[in-house]
Amino acid sequence: MSEDVARLHQPAAEVSEEALKRAEEMIEREEGVQNKLRGRLAAFVTAVAVVMSLWHLYTAYVIVGTERLRATHVGFVLFLVFLVFPVSRRWRHRVMWWDWLLAAAAIATAGYVFWDPEDFMNRSVIQNDWDLYFGGAIILLILEAMRRTTGWILPFVTSCFLAYALFGSHLPPPWTVGQDYDLHLLVGHMYMTLEGIYGTAIAVSSTLIILFTIYGAFLQFSGAGKFFIDFSFAAMGGKPTGAGRTVTLASFLLGGPSGSGVGSTVTLG
Repeated sequence: MSEDVARLHQPAAEVSEEALKRAEEMIEREEGVQNKLRGRLAAFVTAVAVVMSLWHLYTAYVIVGTERLRATHVGFVLFLVFLVFPVSRRWRHRVMWWDWLLAAAAIATAGYVFWDPEDFMNRSVIQNDWDLYFGGAIILLILEAMRRTTGWILPFVTSCFLAYALFGSHLPPPWTVGQDYDLHLLVGHMYMTLEGIYGTAIAVSSTLIILFTIYGAFLQFSGAGKFFIDFSFAAMGGKPTGAGRTVTLASFLLGGPSGSGVGSTVTLG
């Protein structure tokens, strides 16, 4: 009898594993191939993520220079990306020497901003050689980070816009620009001002989205987020238009403590 029961349950387990495998494949297609690290390396990456979270919680209460906050945010993100996302499927689940090299370069580009942030921004029009080296490095690092996390389309489109800024005057009308940027001006604008890499997107990410993400993680791992969603399903799931009502109630319960629609959207998503 016990053998029959075990035989009946075995196909269900196989189906469940197959479903999980398909779900992981779908996630990887959308979010990139990720490493599943173990041991000390996993603990190290977790520690870096915790330090990043604590840093942003600290900057939420203490005034930190805009250029320092945004540079640190980008440095942390790039550092984690090169350790968590492999260069290709062939090298997944382990961190290679070139990943460490790229991660160290990401920290160096952020640290260079900290060297003298006020003078750094003032040199955006007249750069020195080191500005050009670090600026070019961070542009290439961001393109590689985009490729690892989203595929080739986004870095290709970004590269086209960069090439347009450099060589747009050679295109036929109506695509012709009045004057091309030279490499120094392009790097200065992208790396040494608050309008390029450290522009509006990083401003929102480093001050709002990161805090909502931390809040959502607390809800997820504490079970509070699941409770809100389960309660919403229990209250509204069996009624007509139950899906819409469930999402509305869950958004209300999650958005009440956060005070932001963005925070509830991130958590529910």
